[in-house]
Amino acid sequence: MIRAGRRAFPGFPRSVLANAPQLPFLHADCRAWNVPPASPATRKVTRSSVPTLLMSAGFDAQTGKSNGAYAARTLSHSTVVTVPYVAHVAFAESPCARAITLSFFNSPMAPNRSCLAGLKPPRFEIAP
Repeated sequence: MIRAGRRAFPGFPRSVLANAPQLPFLHADCRAWNVPPASPATRKVTRSSVPTLLMSAGFDAQTGKSNGAYAARTLSHSTVVTVPYVAHVAFAESPCARAITLSFFNSPMAPNRSCLAGLKPPRFEIAP
């Protein structure tokens, strides 16, 4: 995998290539279940004018918040939202994220994101 990554992305540092692809244990699972390789079409860039909500979480260690803006480049009617102070699944952790999502269903071209302004960072405690 790392050799293939070096060929495809020769400028990327080894530390980045060593982490790709995410969830490498799934390769063995796919072999065990005889899952065929995905079609090459799954790697094609999606271009669409369908209203799309791209929601990222500010504390997401798996998919960085920059992924939303990156994906939005070819989605002409997309709304990019980063919900701060939550981890990977913003929708599950944040009432604000759920409110934005519901608002998106009601108004896909202009979801209400006003709740973001009222979010506060969590209080971190270090035990003695």
